[in-house]
Order: sequence, then C-alpha cells, then structure tokens
Amino acid sequence: MKFSTKKTLVAAIALTAVAGPFAASSAFADDGEPSPWLVRVRMLQVMTQQGNDAGGGVPADSVKVANRTQPEIDVSYFITHNISAELVASYPLSHQVQVNGNYIGGFQELPPILNLQYHFDGMGNFVPYVGAGVMYMRTMNVSLAGGALGLQQNNWGEDVQLGADYKLDNHWLLNADIKKTWVNVGLDNSATGATILQLHPDPYILGVGVGYRF
Repeated sequence: MKFSTKKTLVAAIALTAVAGPFAASSAFADDGEPSPWLVRVRMLQVMTQQGNDAGGGVPADSVKVANRTQPEIDVSYFITHNISAELVASYPLSHQVQVNGNYIGGFQELPPILNLQYHFDGMGNFVPYVGAGVMYMRTMNVSLAGGALGLQQNNWGEDVQLGADYKLDNHWLLNADIKKTWVNVGLDNSATGATILQLHPDPYILGVGVGYRF
C-alpha cells in the first residue's frame, strides 16, 4: 500500500471514529437498537511470519520473531446498525528473536489496531463481519545481540479482518476473529543508527472470546 493511500485510510477511519457518536446517537434512539457500545475480551494467538530483507550478512527470510499468546480487550462503536469502528488494545507483547534458529535476544511491542467493520444481517444470532484498518506497532525494551542491534520504534501497517459474533442474548455474545497484518520494522545498528535491513513479521492474529453489548 502506497504512503498516500495509507494516509487517506488513516484519516477516513479516524474521522469516522470521531464523528460516529454524533452521527449515530439519534438513529439508535429512534430504531430501538441496543447501545452502540460493544466490549470484547479475547485470547489471542499472534502468529508472526519468518520474513526479512537480506542485509548486514543476514540472509533473507532468516529472522524469526516468536509467536505469542495473551489476552486483549477491544471496544467497538456502532455508527449504524451494520457499520462499526473497533479499537483493539493490549498490554505490551514480549517476543524472542532468532536468526537461523539461533537466539539473539528479545523485545516488547505495543500494537493497537483501529478498524472499520461491516456486520452482515440475515443469519439470526450468527453475525459475521469484515473489517480493514491500520495498526501502530511501537517497539520497546529491545535487547538484541548484546545491545548491538536496535529496532525502529514507531511503525505503521495495515490489516484486514474476518470474524463473527454469536448472540447469546441481547447483551452477551461469543466471538471468533482473525486479522492479517502487514508491517515493516527496521533493524538498526545501535552504534550508528543506520538501518541494516527490514523485518516483515506480518502477523496473523487469531482471537476467541466473549463480548458485551451495553
């Protein structure tokens, strides 16, 4: 995705999320919909891909960022009956890093995701949805190769999403969700700050959990 397209997408989703509460409040009051707020708690499996450019004597696709399992919470606001904005939050994820199977250290990252979603009708309590949006990955507490290597701190990417809710009643629901993300992270020389190569972890994020519609 080109940078200009990414900026347009970020702006559109941000404006939608900000304007949603004002645009939708009367609609929900008039048509008998439940509250537009939905909170989910999920257990996630973050499945990273083994991908990197060649550089600094490191072969292509030889760097592996380890997978991670941990809980997360997300909040959705229904702008209309079918359209919502979802913000996925999490505490920092810790990852180990290997090069050609050899452990070289680890780091933490904080990966909030903001998506615009469309929820489908006509399947009873089963409500599938699709989404797309942007992710921000902030790296921290980097300890690679004894401090000789660092990671670019602020990284932006895109994602697409497929999921489904199953309504248990007017408030509670079960959820399953999968996201595919694309993000590049620079691997730097700590002494000079020069970028050695680009990592492409591009994780799949699988989640299952429960939700509550207020």
